Formats: sequence, C-alpha cells, structure tokens
Amino acid sequence: MQANDELTQLTVEKEKARIKMADREARLKQLEEQKNSVKEEPKYSERDIVPQEPSSRAREWAGKNTWFGNDRIMTTAAMTIHEDLVGMGVDVESDEYYNEIDKRMKDNFPHRFAVQEQRRPVQKVASAGRTQQGRRSVRLTKSQVAIAKKLGVPLEEYAKYVKEVQ
Repeated sequence: MQANDELTQLTVEKEKARIKMADREARLKQLEEQKNSVKEEPKYSERDIVPQEPSSRAREWAGKNTWFGNDRIMTTAAMTIHEDLVGMGVDVESDEYYNEIDKRMKDNFPHRFAVQEQRRPVQKVASAGRTQQGRRSVRLTKSQVAIAKKLGVPLEEYAKYVKEVQ
C-alpha cells in the first residue's frame, strides 16, 4: 500500500513537472514570436528614415520665410500643411503648393505676418484740449526793442520776460 501511495505521489509530481515545462515552452515561443514580429514589421519605411535633400525651390521658399526652422510651432504647422497637400495629391514643386502653404500660414498665424505687412506710417492726431509744448518764439515790437536797448538788457533776456508776462 505504501508503494502504491509513493507511485501515486510520483505520478502527480511528474504531471506537475510536465505542466511547468509546457508553460515554459509556451512563454519562450511567445517571446520569440514577439521578437520576430518586431523585426518583420518595421515601424517606418526606409524613405521615412533617410532624410531627403530639399529641392532648390524648397530652399528658396525657406529662405524667404525666415521663421521656418527657427520657430518650432510655425515650422510644425507648415509640415502639417505639407502632409495635407501631399495627401491631396498636390505637386510639391508647383506654384499652387507654395501659394497654398503661404495662404494657410497667414490664415493660421495672422499676428505673425501682420508686423511685416503693416509698415505704413500712422498719422498722429492730437486731442482738442491739448496744450502746446515745445519752443514758442516771441516777436518783439520796435518799442520793446528800444526799451531793451535803453535798459541795456539783451534782446533774448527781454523776450523771455515778455513771454512770461503773456
């Protein structure tokens, strides 16, 4: 009877070991499949990874728009507009493409372009109740000039006195 109990116990242990081995093999197989799936399905294509040299037209446009590459928000917006236009099938070397980018950038960032476009002189208008400031000249009459000479006072000093009295 004792031998029978031991045999049953060994059978149970054997079954537990078989289950553990099966689980271990399943986990190893799952890890291997994950590694293979990552290798087989690259996230980006080679075209996306290798940066393409910009065309002369693109470099010319970027030269005119000094914010491109320097202002992160506007540059990102321009790249998003580019993706939209490419998705719509617009030729990236056409005038329509560059005109549309410029138009959309001005629509989305009018405050950034307003400074460059509003360089017209602004007329200043004084209020009705303003006081006169600055230099005010005094014209001396012949009699005032004669009085200043008799008193021996320079004309400029006498003019200052007249100005204060008025």
